[in-house]
Amino acid sequence: MSINDNFKTHKVYIDYSLNASGLKELEGSLGSLELAVGDVVVVDCTGMEYICSSGLRFFLKLYHDTAAKGCKMIIRGLHPLVKSVFDMSGFSHIFNIEE
Repeated sequence: MSINDNFKTHKVYIDYSLNASGLKELEGSLGSLELAVGDVVVVDCTGMEYICSSGLRFFLKLYHDTAAKGCKMIIRGLHPLVKSVFDMSGFSHIFNIEE
């Protein structure tokens, strides 16, 4: 048995509304993210006050991409209005969301 304790935590900060222009900025910055099995991606949404449907699709794609690589994704600090969008869409049951 081998234990890999070299897991990395990758932190992503979203401090803008996740609309079409914000989404382009975010996708560009995540392109260089190198993930290995066991890594954790923490998405800090403290500054995100709005999310469009494309933003929801982005989170779903990021979730599938990280899971496919054997990584875990955590979303933190959702604004109450954004959290209500996640709740209404059922995404709150898919993602690991922390306060």
